Amino acid sequence: MAQDQKTTCFFVAGIPVPKGSAKAFLRPGAKIPTVMQDNAEKQKPWSSSIGYAAQQAGVTMAPKGQPVKIDLIFYFPRPKGHYGTGKNAETLKASAPANHVTKPDLDKLVRCVLDALTGIAWNDDAQVQGVFATKWYGDAPGVEVEIEACEWAIKPNKTGE
Repeated sequence: MAQDQKTTCFFVAGIPVPKGSAKAFLRPGAKIPTVMQDNAEKQKPWSSSIGYAAQQAGVTMAPKGQPVKIDLIFYFPRPKGHYGTGKNAETLKASAPANHVTKPDLDKLVRCVLDALTGIAWNDDAQVQGVFATKWYGDAPGVEVEIEACEWAIKPNKTGE
């Protein structure tokens, strides 16, 4: 299996923001498409928070070519509609979903974290060989991050055996 070299864990408080999709469009009379990022105003502060938290946690750069794995647990606040009203305002409704299966998409949340940690935890996010990510409702919104720089001792064959 993997031989542990260094594992670092940290938490970034705040509502997780996905990596935006670049949208290309042509302005009337233009020949070159203009590219626009749809959520850059929210994404930049979130990315900065991730980078800052990583540095505060002592994350160090994995050497070029070294595989890295990352585990991410995203926590989101529950919408007000999941709770009762009046004297039951603090009580979760029986009909409230247990799992966070609404937007934002998990893959875009992961992309944002990987890009934010480029230049801090790795030279290029191509070094990330493994990702485990989940999203949940939680009392404290944010993302729990665990980064493990490792040497893979066993290379699986095509069937995974």
